[in-house]
Amino acid sequence: MKLFIRTSKLIFSLAMVVAMGSAFIYAQENNEKFHRFTERDNEVRLLPASEYSEGLKEYIFGNMSDKTGYAAEALFYVTKDDLVNKSKKEDKSKVDTSIKTVSKIVRSISDMKGMLYYSNTRSRYEVLYKEAYRIESEKNTARIADDVEGSSNGKTIYAMLDEHTFGKANYKITYQENEKCVTMKMENLTALSYKFIKAVKPGKFKMAVSVYDDGDGYFVYVAMTADFMQMGFLENKMNKSFTARIRAIKDFIIGQF
Repeated sequence: MKLFIRTSKLIFSLAMVVAMGSAFIYAQENNEKFHRFTERDNEVRLLPASEYSEGLKEYIFGNMSDKTGYAAEALFYVTKDDLVNKSKKEDKSKVDTSIKTVSKIVRSISDMKGMLYYSNTRSRYEVLYKEAYRIESEKNTARIADDVEGSSNGKTIYAMLDEHTFGKANYKITYQENEKCVTMKMENLTALSYKFIKAVKPGKFKMAVSVYDDGDGYFVYVAMTADFMQMGFLENKMNKSFTARIRAIKDFIIGQF
């Protein structure tokens, strides 16, 4: 489906005030809310308000056009009590639910290896990333250790992800962080290929993640856009794949506490 969306149509709604707009109340009460963009429904409505919101909105949605085959955002909510109760740590008293832990989780690229997603086509969970690690730079793809020390604010890293549908691709990832929020912005540096087709050109897949601490829990916002050839069989496959990945990213983050 062609979206025909221009930047001027993307409205930064007053409903984006955290826990005040209906979308945020709904997310708190129902744990999640999903919004798929269409030509007639193209308003950014779920992004939590923070000092980084305007930049995230412009990054992920600012360059959409009639070539944009997929655009969606989702808002999830999880309480800190749930994070503790569902943690894999035996000693629950050692579960750290602070924003500092969130910062480490989103930079732990190597932990994404073996990450699962739910395949609606096969009705089962499958491995999303067969391999995942940080690389030296855009031009030097040597594997290096994750950078998880200190604040993530202002940091840029590079990563190689060997993905279930699109195979190996390199990514640029940038971070912002304050005492209430951690954001991650990611784009592909190399093409995403589906079988013999180079489906998404470099720089045409983007993902944004914003994790906001409201005191009792976290709003986890995930958004994706991708430009690709909108052929029937490919479009259907791509749309299903990207939607599954939005939830997979959320599941990964909350599953690491």
